[in-house]
Formats: sequence, structure tokens, C-alpha cells
Amino acid sequence: MEKILSDKKAIFLFVFPAFLVFLVIVLLPIFFSFYYSLLKWDGFSKGVFIGLQNYKNLFINNTDGFIISVKNSFILAILSVFIQLPISLLLALILSRGIKGEKFYRTVYFIPVILSTVVIGQLWMKIYNPNYGLLNFILAKIGLQSLTNQWLGNTKTALGAVFVPILWQYIGYHMLLMYASAKSIPTDIYEAAKIDGATESQIAFRITIPLMKRY
Repeated sequence: MEKILSDKKAIFLFVFPAFLVFLVIVLLPIFFSFYYSLLKWDGFSKGVFIGLQNYKNLFINNTDGFIISVKNSFILAILSVFIQLPISLLLALILSRGIKGEKFYRTVYFIPVILSTVVIGQLWMKIYNPNYGLLNFILAKIGLQSLTNQWLGNTKTALGAVFVPILWQYIGYHMLLMYASAKSIPTDIYEAAKIDGATESQIAFRITIPLMKRY
């Protein structure tokens, strides 16, 4: 191993193909994107170099909603951490305890992860449709007609309506990772805890969650 690491030609031979792929796929697009950002260009006609004017327009007196989009992105990230992950953890803890139908529920929760984003987008657009959407239909049928809304067309509800499909799509992914970690914990530990009289909540917070970091 030391002989190979000291051979610079061997190192170059093994590293260069990966570096070439990284250069073509990652680095070059970054540089080209930065260069295009310095142009006044519609993507078809010849670009005109305008320096940092695009960035000035972006951050100073911007009226295109850039600042709002950044804020909404942070909100979605925060919601994902404080809502999506706790729900995923709860489902993982429940399934890892060997409930009836464990394999069925595990599969059902993971199905949205393997669906195409385009399919999910079209599905939820139909659900949110103000005229024939499933959500408004259910609200109307249970006597909550006043709550029906144009979910994606209302600035007050659009962000929440966008977050729900994200939550629905990726909750199974995080759940499966946590579930696999919880299932890898030796059962002897749980048996010893039950003999000592530990409750399910104590087992979850004092055994499963701490040991998930290790397994």
C-alpha cells in the first residue's frame, strides 16, 4: 500500500478519470453558469456582457420576488427538519417494534419515494384543483364548504400546499433510514429493558433513539 501511495504515476492513473468526470459534470457547468450570469442574454440571441448588473438587479430594488423565494426556501427547509423528520422518526419507531402488518406499512410509506416528481406534481395538482379537486370535494361533503380554496392560487395557502406533497413524498425515505437503524439494534437490549420494567416510551427515548446514532 505504501509503495502504491508513493507512486505518483499510479496515483494520477487512478485519480485522473474521476477528476475528469468531476470537471466535466460539476466544475465546468459552474464556471459556464457564472459566465452566463454576466451577460444580458435570452438564451437565443447573442449575449451582451453587462458585468455584475444582473446581480445588482437581483439584490437591489428587486421586484421579481427573489427575496421572497429565498425566504420561502428557508421556511420549507425549517418545516422539513421540524415536521418531516419527527414524523419519520415516529413512524420508524412504531414499525421497528414489530407491529402487525409491518412489511405492508413499510412498503406503503416508501412508495411515494419511488414515484416520479412529475407524477407527484400532477397528482397533487388534481387534488388541489379548485373545481374538481379531491380536497375541496371532501371539505364540501363534510360541511366545511367555507374552507374550500384555490390552494395553489392563493398566496396565503400556496406555501403550505407545496410543502404537503414534499412531506408526503420524502417522509418514507427518512423513515426507512431510521427504521433500518432501529432494527439493527440487538433485541437483547429490549428484552433486558422490558424485564427491568421499562415502558415503550422509555425504551424509545432512552434506548432506541440514542442507539440509532451508533447503528
